[in-house]
Order: sequence, then structure tokens, then C-alpha cells
Amino acid sequence: MNYLDLMDDRRPPAPSNAIRALEQHIGAPLPAPYKELLAQSDGGGFDRCGVELPWRNDRTVLDVLFTTHPTDSYGVIDNYDVYRGMNRIPRLSCPSAPDPGGDLFLLSLEEDSYGQVFYWDHEHEPVDGGDMFADFPNTNELAPDLETFILGLGEG
Repeated sequence: MNYLDLMDDRRPPAPSNAIRALEQHIGAPLPAPYKELLAQSDGGGFDRCGVELPWRNDRTVLDVLFTTHPTDSYGVIDNYDVYRGMNRIPRLSCPSAPDPGGDLFLLSLEEDSYGQVFYWDHEHEPVDGGDMFADFPNTNELAPDLETFILGLGEG
């Protein structure tokens, strides 16, 4: 899929070694559509960015995509380490973007939900965290895969 046509903030492509380093850091392969997106634009944003949250009867926006660049404040690895280090996100998840309210868009890397896009709500976190998506009732599935999610973005 050509993601660049849908983006209003394009960045240089992520080097293949940075994508491999991200996979090694998390300990799981990334879904092909996400690797394809990173290979086209390492970070950036979409022209249409509105996201429906039907379980809350609300909307949010996809703020900006995280980058593989290790020293960027919007870095995937830095955000994974911060949230996972405090047991706030599932072990086999990849934070791909924040929303303006401090919540996250996560990609599942777990076998039974691999590639699905979830919304992580920081205001409803479980006290003890956990390892699996099932341990986090504050995560809700947004789309079965990244392509479906991005194609479903609406006006912000």
C-alpha cells in the first residue's frame, strides 16, 4: 500500500536496520503493513486523522506516528521502554502513535491478535498491569489490521 499519498507530514524512510532493531528490541516480528509504512515514512502524520471510539461514543485523532529514530522523543523504542518498563502496556505490543490526550495506538504482536490495532486509554489502566492484551481492559480493538485502520481514518 502506498501510505505516502495519505500523509500530510512525510518523513524520510526508516533504514531497514532500524526496523530490524525495533523487532529485536520488542522481541517479535512487526506486521508487514507497519514495516511497509516505516519503510515509506519513519514517523509523520496523515491528512485525515480522526478516529472513532465507539465504546466511548467519542472521537480522537491520530496525532503523529512514532519514529524508529532512537533519540527522538517520539521514538517507538523509547515509548515502548517507558510504558512497558512501568508494566503499563502488553509485552508484545508496539506503540505506533499517541493521541493528544496521552493515550496510545498499539499494534498487537501477540499470536491470537497479531497485527490488530488497539487504543490504549491511560485513564482506565489496571492497577497491576500485566503481560498480555487480555490483562489490559483499557485496550480496545480499533481495526483488524493497520491498512484497514488507516483507510478508515476520518476528518480530524
